[in-house]
Amino acid sequence: MSRGTVPRAQPVLASERLTLAPLVPGHTEGLVALFADPRASRYFPVDFSDERAARDLVAGRLAYAGPPELGYWAWLLDGQVVGLGHLQPARDLPSRLIETGWCVRPDLWRQGLATEAIGALLDYALSGLRLPAVWALVGSGNTPSIGFAHRLGFLSVGERRLDDGVAQVFVRTADHSL
Repeated sequence: MSRGTVPRAQPVLASERLTLAPLVPGHTEGLVALFADPRASRYFPVDFSDERAARDLVAGRLAYAGPPELGYWAWLLDGQVVGLGHLQPARDLPSRLIETGWCVRPDLWRQGLATEAIGALLDYALSGLRLPAVWALVGSGNTPSIGFAHRLGFLSVGERRLDDGVAQVFVRTADHSL
């Protein structure tokens, strides 16, 4: 968001099949089930198959206190939570950069839902908010998400050492169309 503009609330977004709703407590059970599936959380540094750990993760997402036009969106398909994505100030890069991230229910992988959802978030960030770029950090061992980032037009610009390993750093600029 540029200086001097009035902050706006995080909007509901939509894709062809999904509603991307700002995260609220009512999404908790669907997200706990998503993250507790070992296939969905295998690239995370914490074992979210432990329900308490999954609940703590969701509680942390619900506690987001950043710019009001950014945050976490639950992905809803026919009213059911099927994924989660975010736009927020970067945690492991300079905070003036906005990063995205994603997770989709494993039984719905390879159906284009993440492409729709992240496409909607990128459109909102790059066109709606007029951000110059959106960043993503993807664990170096997470080959599926690395490929996904490339397919969405993200450019790999290096690596970043994190507490839990090494991540690929990706950027998607506003002048790159989907």
